Amino acid sequence: MFARLGGSPVWDRGVVLVQLAVAIALGATSMRQIALLTHHEPLFGAPPSDSTIRRALEPIGTDELLQRRLARARARIRRHVWDLIAATETGFPWLSVAGKVLTGWIVIDLDATLITAHSSKQGASATFKKG
Repeated sequence: MFARLGGSPVWDRGVVLVQLAVAIALGATSMRQIALLTHHEPLFGAPPSDSTIRRALEPIGTDELLQRRLARARARIRRHVWDLIAATETGFPWLSVAGKVLTGWIVIDLDATLITAHSSKQGASATFKKG
Protein backbone atom coordinates (compact mmCIF):
# COMPACT_ATOMS: atom_id res chain seq x y z
CA MET A 1 0.00 0.00 0.00
CA PHE A 2 2.91 2.36 0.71
CA ALA A 3 4.98 0.99 -2.18
CA ARG A 4 6.55 3.62 -4.38
CA LEU A 5 5.94 3.25 -8.09
CA GLY A 6 8.86 3.56 -10.47
CA GLY A 7 11.92 2.86 -8.35
CA SER A 8 13.06 1.96 -4.93
CA PRO A 9 12.81 4.67 -2.30
CA VAL A 10 15.76 5.74 -0.19
CA TRP A 11 13.40 5.95 2.81
CA ASP A 12 10.90 3.24 3.68
CA ARG A 13 7.50 4.96 3.96
CA GLY A 14 6.60 2.94 7.04
CA VAL A 15 9.76 4.11 8.80
CA VAL A 16 9.06 7.72 7.80
CA LEU A 17 5.49 7.49 9.15
CA VAL A 18 6.70 5.97 12.45
CA GLN A 19 9.32 8.71 12.81
CA LEU A 20 6.67 11.33 12.05
CA ALA A 21 4.40 9.82 14.71
CA VAL A 22 7.24 9.92 17.26
CA ALA A 23 7.99 13.55 16.37
CA ILE A 24 4.30 14.42 16.84
CA ALA A 25 4.35 12.66 20.22
CA LEU A 26 7.37 14.82 21.11
CA GLY A 27 5.42 17.96 20.20
CA ALA A 28 6.01 18.51 16.49
CA THR A 29 3.28 20.55 14.84
CA SER A 30 4.74 20.73 11.33
CA MET A 31 6.76 18.52 9.02
CA ARG A 32 9.81 20.71 9.53
CA GLN A 33 9.81 19.85 13.22
CA ILE A 34 10.91 16.30 12.38
CA ALA A 35 14.23 17.73 13.55
CA LEU A 36 12.96 16.98 17.08
CA LEU A 37 14.21 13.46 16.38
CA THR A 38 17.80 14.58 15.89
CA HIS A 39 18.64 13.81 19.53
CA HIS A 40 17.19 10.30 19.01
CA GLU A 41 19.53 9.60 16.10
CA PRO A 42 21.28 6.68 17.85
CA LEU A 43 17.86 5.00 18.16
CA PHE A 44 16.12 5.92 14.89
CA GLY A 45 18.98 7.01 12.65
CA ALA A 46 19.05 10.45 11.06
CA PRO A 47 15.55 11.94 10.70
CA PRO A 48 14.15 12.30 7.18
CA SER A 49 13.81 15.73 5.62
CA ASP A 50 10.49 17.55 5.56
CA SER A 51 10.30 17.00 1.78
CA THR A 52 10.77 13.24 2.32
CA ILE A 53 7.86 13.30 4.77
CA ARG A 54 5.73 15.17 2.25
CA ARG A 55 6.51 12.57 -0.44
CA ALA A 56 5.70 9.76 2.01
CA LEU A 57 2.32 11.35 2.81
CA GLU A 58 1.36 12.15 -0.82
CA PRO A 59 -0.30 8.81 -1.64
CA ILE A 60 -2.37 8.99 1.53
CA GLY A 61 -3.93 12.27 0.43
CA THR A 62 -5.53 10.68 -2.64
CA ASP A 63 -6.56 7.27 -1.27
CA GLU A 64 -9.98 7.55 0.43
CA LEU A 65 -9.89 4.01 1.83
CA LEU A 66 -6.48 4.64 3.37
CA GLN A 67 -7.66 7.97 4.79
CA ARG A 68 -10.60 6.23 6.50
CA ARG A 69 -8.35 3.48 7.87
CA LEU A 70 -5.89 6.04 9.23
CA ALA A 71 -8.73 8.06 10.80
CA ARG A 72 -10.02 4.90 12.55
CA ALA A 73 -6.50 4.03 13.73
CA ARG A 74 -5.98 7.58 15.07
CA ALA A 75 -9.31 7.45 16.90
CA ARG A 76 -8.47 4.05 18.41
CA ILE A 77 -5.03 5.24 19.56
CA ARG A 78 -6.43 8.52 20.90
CA ARG A 79 -9.08 6.59 22.88
CA HIS A 80 -6.40 4.27 24.29
CA VAL A 81 -4.16 7.18 25.35
CA TRP A 82 -7.06 8.97 27.07
CA ASP A 83 -7.96 5.71 28.85
CA LEU A 84 -4.36 5.35 30.05
CA ILE A 85 -4.37 8.92 31.38
CA ALA A 86 -7.72 8.42 33.11
CA ALA A 87 -6.45 5.17 34.69
CA THR A 88 -3.50 6.86 36.40
CA GLU A 89 -3.62 7.17 40.18
CA THR A 90 -4.44 10.86 40.00
CA GLY A 91 -6.81 10.52 37.05
CA PHE A 92 -6.97 13.06 34.29
CA PRO A 93 -5.09 16.27 35.12
CA TRP A 94 -7.97 18.73 34.84
CA LEU A 95 -7.12 22.39 34.92
CA SER A 96 -7.52 24.09 38.28
CA VAL A 97 -7.63 27.88 38.51
CA ALA A 98 -7.99 29.64 41.86
CA GLY A 99 -9.18 26.40 43.45
CA LYS A 100 -11.92 25.84 40.84
CA VAL A 101 -11.55 22.73 38.67
CA LEU A 102 -12.36 23.39 35.02
CA THR A 103 -13.41 19.96 33.74
CA GLY A 104 -13.47 19.26 30.05
CA TRP A 105 -10.41 21.38 29.27
CA ILE A 106 -7.30 19.97 27.63
CA VAL A 107 -4.19 21.03 29.51
CA ILE A 108 -1.02 21.87 27.64
CA ASP A 109 1.69 22.55 30.20
CA LEU A 110 4.41 24.73 28.75
CA ASP A 111 7.25 25.41 31.11
CA ALA A 112 10.53 27.22 30.74
CA THR A 113 13.18 28.36 33.15
CA LEU A 114 15.30 31.42 32.55
CA ILE A 115 18.81 31.03 33.89
CA THR A 116 20.74 34.18 34.67
CA ALA A 117 24.39 33.99 33.69
CA HIS A 118 27.00 36.70 34.04
CA SER A 119 29.44 37.43 31.27
CA SER A 120 32.31 39.85 31.54
CA LYS A 121 33.00 39.60 27.81
CA GLN A 122 33.55 42.83 25.96
CA GLY A 123 30.40 43.89 24.12
CA ALA A 124 28.16 41.34 25.88
CA SER A 125 24.51 42.37 26.03
CA ALA A 126 21.25 41.16 27.48
CA THR A 127 19.41 38.22 25.93
CA PHE A 128 16.15 38.47 23.99
CA LYS A 129 14.28 37.99 27.29
CA LYS A 130 16.44 40.73 28.90
CA GLY A 131 18.25 38.22 31.11
